[in-house]
Amino acid sequence: MSELPTCVESGERARLFPILAERSIEGRTLSIFLATLISVRPFAERLLEQMGRKIGPLAKLHAWTEVRFAHLDDDGHDRPDGLLIVDTGRAKWTALVEAKVRKSDIQAEQLARYLKIAKANKLDAVITLSNQFSLAPHHHPLSVSKPKHVELFHLSWMRVLTEAYLLLNEGIDDGDQEYILNEFKRFISHPSAGVESFTQMPPVWGDVTDTVQTGGSILIKPGKEVVQAWHQECQDLSLIFSRQIDAGVTQKLTRAQRADPSVRIDQDFEELRSAQKLSVELEVPDAADTVKVCADFTRRTVSVWMYVNAPGDKKRNSARLNWLLRQLPHEDEDGIHIRAQWPGTSPWTQISLSDARSNGDDLFAEKGDMTLLGFEVVSVVDLGHRFGQRQTFIKELEDAVPDFWERAGQNLRAWVKPAPKVKQERSEPETVSPTAISDSD
Repeated sequence: MSELPTCVESGERARLFPILAERSIEGRTLSIFLATLISVRPFAERLLEQMGRKIGPLAKLHAWTEVRFAHLDDDGHDRPDGLLIVDTGRAKWTALVEAKVRKSDIQAEQLARYLKIAKANKLDAVITLSNQFSLAPHHHPLSVSKPKHVELFHLSWMRVLTEAYLLLNEGIDDGDQEYILNEFKRFISHPSAGVESFTQMPPVWGDVTDTVQTGGSILIKPGKEVVQAWHQECQDLSLIFSRQIDAGVTQKLTRAQRADPSVRIDQDFEELRSAQKLSVELEVPDAADTVKVCADFTRRTVSVWMYVNAPGDKKRNSARLNWLLRQLPHEDEDGIHIRAQWPGTSPWTQISLSDARSNGDDLFAEKGDMTLLGFEVVSVVDLGHRFGQRQTFIKELEDAVPDFWERAGQNLRAWVKPAPKVKQERSEPETVSPTAISDSD
């Protein structure tokens, strides 16, 4: 497809080396992204599949920037940043693309106009890219009414970077495509591309933390603003963690939360107001358990932990504890604690990892004949007054998770019941023949 679609009056093909004014950072970054997308098939497959678009080997991708559509909104001044077309030969899927970089966010009013343009020009979707974070492409950071038959997706630039990073680590068979994607990764990682992480909580963060400390009630508007910022940070955290361990880390959510972002906002706001906590679970491939993270506004701490069941083939509590301790390295044990779970309503018990090694009996000294059920391995970071600092909180949180993982989480293994063994007295087939079994009765 060398010519523009009939719905487009003008536009430029997306290029790896766009000729644009220096001030056009958004246009340059988007052009390079779209050109990489249509040049590196595995990259396109990965990102488009997240939007529900599976592309076969014969499908062709085309992209333009600075497009002007034949049918515009009432003002007629809008010029969307780009257009992406997936041509399977039998059908075409078209998406209007709008990008923001640095501190610029997608605005609801502009997005509403672009959705109207998409409908008027019979496009299938609108895709936005910015430094705003969303749980998944179909969870848009803005709540807008979209026309029927027009899909709406959002990609954070950090998600784009992370997918490129993970794909390169997995390996790409085509050397040219690997080279292009690696150069794209280098470009988008540079500050000049305008791609940024989530760096601070909103201005109301300090007010909300102070309200909790003084025993006040958290109001709905600032409380939900904090919750929404927490969700943005949780997504950034999962992407950062993914790049650190070379594996895709995702947030564990209920089906209802995945279907409707407002459900999660409401539920987390209730947790914040009633328990003064915000929490998230991160799913790590092949890990013994999810990595649980909790920001406690009352104690002003960040806790990270994982749970493992106690081994069922160990009868004594001391043997069960030793099974766990053998998994954990002896170095750098500061701040790591062991919590033991007991049957029924019996309270959990806790000691530091170093005390567990030297005086492990203290963990179950008051539990009598009870058998412990499982363990939590926990790291607690006490932030004190720094908890209320918008940037410091983010930095400490993003340090706490990989620190726990490196010192404890990556070493944990879930207990697996051993496979059954052949009994010594039944090692020969004759010993379990019908005659032998009959004689033993």
